[in-house]
Amino acid sequence: MPAHATRRTLPWSCEQLFDLAADVERYPEFIPGWQDVRVLERSDNRLTVEQCLGLGPLQHCFTSEALLERPRRVVVNSHHSPFRKLQIEWRFSPDNEACRVELAIGLEMRSAVLETATETLFIMTADDVIARFELRARQLYGTGQGSLAE
Repeated sequence: MPAHATRRTLPWSCEQLFDLAADVERYPEFIPGWQDVRVLERSDNRLTVEQCLGLGPLQHCFTSEALLERPRRVVVNSHHSPFRKLQIEWRFSPDNEACRVELAIGLEMRSAVLETATETLFIMTADDVIARFELRARQLYGTGQGSLAE
């Protein structure tokens, strides 16, 4: 399964950054391409989510399951079309007075043509998503000490 991982150390608490990653209903407000998100089912540590992603005139909705392990990890999985498998994993670990954030995205598409096209898009998107989360954290929690890209 093609995968891409990126990481940064950010000047906010792991709890704050976990909350941003777990608040999927707000993604359309600050992540381009996320057009709509609806939580279908919610429990203490699990979400079933319908997400609609779009690029230009193309839009695709799919269902995913998210496991929430506060404040360490969020794991999102989907096997709904067009994905054979999609896994997004956020990891949060304390680093002095900051938090080390790791984002890994792995996907297999049902179509080889789609897989080739989306692999590059998802690699670029992973870096952009973590940058957008940093901007969102700055809006919600203040400027902190800046970030250290790794």
